[in-house]
Amino acid sequence: MRNLFKGLALAAALWSFAPATAAAFPDADKPITIIVPFSPGGTTDVSARTLAEFLEPELGVSFEVVNRPGATTQIGSTALSQAEPDGHTLSLASLPSLVMTYVDEARQAPYDRSSFTPIAHYISGANLLAVQADSPYKSVNDLVEAARKKPRTIRMGTVGLMSNGHLPGIALEDTAGVQFAFVHFNGAAPLVTALLAGDVDVAINGTQTTIPHIQAGKMRAIGFFGERRTAFLPDLPTLRDQQIDVAAPSSFAVIGPAGMKAETVEILSNAIKTVIAKPEFQDRLTALSLESNYMAPDDLATYWADFEARQARLIGLARSAQQ
Repeated sequence: MRNLFKGLALAAALWSFAPATAAAFPDADKPITIIVPFSPGGTTDVSARTLAEFLEPELGVSFEVVNRPGATTQIGSTALSQAEPDGHTLSLASLPSLVMTYVDEARQAPYDRSSFTPIAHYISGANLLAVQADSPYKSVNDLVEAARKKPRTIRMGTVGLMSNGHLPGIALEDTAGVQFAFVHFNGAAPLVTALLAGDVDVAINGTQTTIPHIQAGKMRAIGFFGERRTAFLPDLPTLRDQQIDVAAPSSFAVIGPAGMKAETVEILSNAIKTVIAKPEFQDRLTALSLESNYMAPDDLATYWADFEARQARLIGLARSAQQ
């Protein structure tokens, strides 16, 4: 009997020093943070908050959406790249803006594509060219002709330098052979305010934050940067419909820091896929004038690499224009 007790005591001692098994993801006592690298109120912010609302019950853990605007997403993206890869810190990234920050060598971003983990593509779309309701510009061609007559006088607002609003404008300049006077803001909310106040003549902005003002009669859209017309404004011609060969799709994806475990990525990606498929979630996106487009991690990684290659040329043009 004495030997039995000694054996039990030894087993207990060994158990106390055994390495703890890895905690299951997600940790119910630790919220998941989604970094939004833009100011509150824009497309990225609103779509992130909508996704977080539906993911909470799906994963059984609380979510926090944290805005980290500045330097055209570089501040928020840096914070994500330096986060623990435990799945509890994510970001909803605007791929055009994120890619620009590390492809543009002048910015000296402390990260590149390898610094992140693709989790799920979430939203596809494109920006609108919007003007005030009483603007003299009735079409993109009107805008181009005005810029041709008076180079660098048409004030074109964007959501940030080299952003997914700026680079389509660069493509328009290059294709049409004109020059605009770009004015950059930290996100859609201040850009919309500026257009409504007449501080810019035209804005390149997303559907979600533009359409409500169109419906209120305060703005008009004169062109869509998509490859096809948007279902939310079916009568709005694309730039190609107006004989201007420019298309600049926007992409928003959920990403994490490099080094995440494959099983954690799979749990998150599958949860996002499940949420996106819910009719009530689609109703919310439709009300926000947003269109979902789910991609699994591997598909997103391929798309990201191809997108990066396409953006590099526009970034070079933008830098040349600044010199």
